[in-house]
Amino acid sequence: MSTQKEPKKPQLNLRYLVLCIVILVFTVYSVVTLVDLYSQISEKKSELESIQDEITIQEIKNDEMNDLYNSSDEEFSGYVEQIAREDLDYIKQGERVFVNVSGD
Repeated sequence: MSTQKEPKKPQLNLRYLVLCIVILVFTVYSVVTLVDLYSQISEKKSELESIQDEITIQEIKNDEMNDLYNSSDEEFSGYVEQIAREDLDYIKQGERVFVNVSGD
């Protein structure tokens, strides 16, 4: 009679199971962390774009103020007159203003 060894059924090794669980937990944690970081990055990018827009607007205002500061007296008085007419509703002495009361 010949004795043949029966093939052993693979048995789940406890260490292998623990290792698989640890790898799975680490993978899930890594994915969650990456998704959170990605959302934080996109929030910061939108904040950066908003701040850059504000900087651009302020630079334009600064350029206008520098131009006004460096302008001649004639240009400055013209600017003051424009602001007085448009924003403060002033008129020159002897000037007539007609107001359209019909709303058209």
